Amino acid sequence: MASSLSYPSPLIPPQQHDGCARVRVLQRLSHNFDRARTDVAIGHRLLSYPDPSSALAFFLSLPYIPTTPFPYNALLRTLYRSRAHHDVLSAYALLRSRSVTCDRFSLPLALRSASALTYIPVGLDAHSLAIKTCLSSSLSIVTALVDFYCSCGLPFYARQLFNRAHPRDVVLWNTMITGLVKCGQFHDAQDLFDQMPERNISSWNTLIDMHCKMGNIDRARILFDEMPERDVISWNTMISGYAKMSDCDAARELFDVMPSRDSVSWNAMITSCVHSRRFHEALSLFRMMQSEGARADGMTVVALLLACTHLGALDLGKWMHRYIRRYKIKMDVFVTTALINMYGKCGSIDDAHKVFDLSTNKDVFLCATMIEVSAMYGRVEEVFEVFDSMRSAGIKPNDVTFVGLLKACAHVGLVETGMKYFDIMMRDFGLTPKMEHYGCMVDLFGKAGRLDEAFELIRSMPMEPSPVVWSTLLSACNIHSNVSLAEEVACHLIELEPENCANYILLANIYSKANKWDKAAKTRTLMKEKGVVKTPGCSLIEVNNRVHEFFAGDRDHPRGEEIYEMLNNMAVKLKRLGYEPCMFSALHDVDREGKEQALLHHSEKLALAFGLITTEKGSAVRIVKNLRVCDDCHLFLKLASKCYGRKIILRDYHRFHHFSDGSCSCSDYW
Repeated sequence: MASSLSYPSPLIPPQQHDGCARVRVLQRLSHNFDRARTDVAIGHRLLSYPDPSSALAFFLSLPYIPTTPFPYNALLRTLYRSRAHHDVLSAYALLRSRSVTCDRFSLPLALRSASALTYIPVGLDAHSLAIKTCLSSSLSIVTALVDFYCSCGLPFYARQLFNRAHPRDVVLWNTMITGLVKCGQFHDAQDLFDQMPERNISSWNTLIDMHCKMGNIDRARILFDEMPERDVISWNTMISGYAKMSDCDAARELFDVMPSRDSVSWNAMITSCVHSRRFHEALSLFRMMQSEGARADGMTVVALLLACTHLGALDLGKWMHRYIRRYKIKMDVFVTTALINMYGKCGSIDDAHKVFDLSTNKDVFLCATMIEVSAMYGRVEEVFEVFDSMRSAGIKPNDVTFVGLLKACAHVGLVETGMKYFDIMMRDFGLTPKMEHYGCMVDLFGKAGRLDEAFELIRSMPMEPSPVVWSTLLSACNIHSNVSLAEEVACHLIELEPENCANYILLANIYSKANKWDKAAKTRTLMKEKGVVKTPGCSLIEVNNRVHEFFAGDRDHPRGEEIYEMLNNMAVKLKRLGYEPCMFSALHDVDREGKEQALLHHSEKLALAFGLITTEKGSAVRIVKNLRVCDDCHLFLKLASKCYGRKIILRDYHRFHHFSDGSCSCSDYW
């Protein structure tokens, strides 16, 4: 009975039909089957790992060497999923060294990582292997090869593969078009798009993005309007395109009607508002974002912190810092730099230092930001300390680092030290001075009264002096009342920037200080003849998380009557402390009473009056001004700090002034 059930196995050669041989073959087959089943189990486990390091560690700890491609493919996919491209190529090299068969799953993954790293040898090896294993006609491999050659700047070979491929699906068409765009062959990409037998959303999005990047925003909009259907990427691409063209209104128009938004949508719109200096709108968008349940990421908070910085909104900036902690937003170098910049420029240098000291990822940009904000306060010892710590840590200073160092020296009059750093920059670090460095040196000499040296430096510069450099010297002429040099400098400035009101105003101010009222009047007349409009003085103050804006002589604020009543009372009290209005700060030749009224209604004084009636006694008052503080306001705020027992922190366009008990941190050197 038993023998009648024994049939020769087709897997066993006839000469091995004896019992022992058959058992050995069956054992080997069973072993191979178990090994294959084990490889599949290993592959599934590898696919379950969320991070590449754990998957790699597990694979390398296996007690045997897998011989089927499944575990390797699973490892490649897990590594690629985490964008660990170097590890993908290492795993591919391991697979090749073990002579494991590469299949239509292995090769595309290796090619995509080779594309990401533009590593040509691996891509060529994969292409050669695809030909040898008769996989070169596989659509997934052809698509990966087209992407690889375009990513490596070899579109000719990609186009050859594309032309020979049959059939072609929409993914291959899109890959070829994207590759041509990547290589800058925009006309070819457009032609290929026009030839497509079938398009999907990705096809349209690629062309819209291409035209946005080229600055052809109108052509991009035509394509956008022609799309049969759109996804969120379509909307985001157009919004980002308008933002790039500084057309914030068009971006907002699309943003408001898009059917759904993601983090990219919010980031694009908020960033567009910040770049367009629409800071209040950016913060309003963030509040809308929160109400819709969307959560900010690192890019969002960087843009919002920049908005807080420009508005001087310290309380809101602190709230953003708490938001970062609460939602565990990664404190990368961009977020950390934005926080340091915000705290420093919103008048809280100590908080800026805390963020800097706690940072574990200090680089040259982070250090340069810390140097810059410390320089604005004239805290030169801290500036030098950061610079020395950079050198000790092996962080090589860059151009921006030395701009901060030179500014710090200029703010406190360390002429010789500034000259030393200017020399170190060239001698020790091989950096060629740029316009910004020469501007700092002109400021350094000018503030110290060494106007001839400043003028000579400008004339000896290896490049044509910029308007900013000439304007720096003109400001120094104003400080030291050098009318003759001011007239010569102003000629250069007005020739370079005939529409910049600041040049005329500064020259008129110099004439007014010298009691040359006729020349001051002629300067103002020249402004009118050229159609130059004066930039109004504007001061910002944050109270209860709301930023209030004041202009000179502004009476539109809801609490205007209280503000002006407070301002008049302040003037009476400060005169008892010895305040005498600086009449030379008044630009018009009117009677004394008219000059006093004009000076009293400067924007920073209005902001201060509002701050005193709306904030708690003893708390600091923080003001941001868009122009340089005048001598009269500087004196007024010094005495007010003593009279009202308040710290007053003013940031003008040039630096910080910390007023306390009748003195200023700048020691009247600004």
